Amino acid sequence: MTTSSERQARVLKALAQCVVWHPDFARAYALAQKSMEATKNRQAATSIMLLGDPGVGKSTLCERIEHEVGVGVATELETEQSHILIMPCVLIELPPSASIKAVAVELLLKLGLEDRERLLRFSSATLTGMIIQRLIVTQTQLVILDEFHRLVDHKTPEPKKKVCRWINHLLNQTTIPIMLAGLPDIEELIDSIPELSDRYPYRKRLRYFDFADKAATALFQKVIAAIEHKVIEPADFTERVSLTQETTFKTICLATAGNFRHLNMLLNDSLTLALAREDNKFTLEDLARAAADLHFCRASNPFCMSASEVIAALKKQYE
Repeated sequence: MTTSSERQARVLKALAQCVVWHPDFARAYALAQKSMEATKNRQAATSIMLLGDPGVGKSTLCERIEHEVGVGVATELETEQSHILIMPCVLIELPPSASIKAVAVELLLKLGLEDRERLLRFSSATLTGMIIQRLIVTQTQLVILDEFHRLVDHKTPEPKKKVCRWINHLLNQTTIPIMLAGLPDIEELIDSIPELSDRYPYRKRLRYFDFADKAATALFQKVIAAIEHKVIEPADFTERVSLTQETTFKTICLATAGNFRHLNMLLNDSLTLALAREDNKFTLEDLARAAADLHFCRASNPFCMSASEVIAALKKQYE
């Protein structure tokens, strides 16, 4: 790997790993902690739902919670009698068109079992019993099922009520909170089963930044400033565009609509263009070229607009 490609890999990795701990994220993490504490005090699983549309940061937050609760790494303990795997937090992303059996297999693989083909030969009931046993042995304090809606959408073979009963069974048998992260629709489903709804007293809905709200706009600007500080400044460009400069910031607001996933795509692609050149500059043109290939910017590339056009477009969209 050349020095140039090493630098590009380093900068893009820093961008991918950059999580700005804004108030909504902090509140969701506090509720996750509260669910674990309440479970311990009540001796009954007391869980949390993390809700939001695509791109608001649910998966990013799930990964951060996993890291904070379990330092993101399983611990192996050796005793005179046995070898014990300790996993304080278990996070899986549900596969597309998931089934209970598929989710059970993914959980068991994450919990240290290795033979996928062997696991697939077991029934869902047997796999569920194995999960209950492993969660207790590994001293797990929190399970996170990300993209939970994939298990209950119209493309899955599982009846929704069956999925709810399965989750409730796991909660009852393990006394471990299970965080469900997914699209807002899952809340209505969980609430349709009273005994399961009562297991989810803590709920946090993440939203896109609303640029009609001055406080939300100021918060988004702080997020951009943090990314500049953590990612772009250490990249050591000899010249670079300031993302927090008023016009540039407003253009980013218009381009991303407050969507974290769109922001990450825009910055990843524009930094890739900049780092591939030899002039060591990160320019507004890099942002414009990146936006030209992104579907959410293609109709009218905000970075090709004048400052007055950007302001007018923002007003039209948010006022």
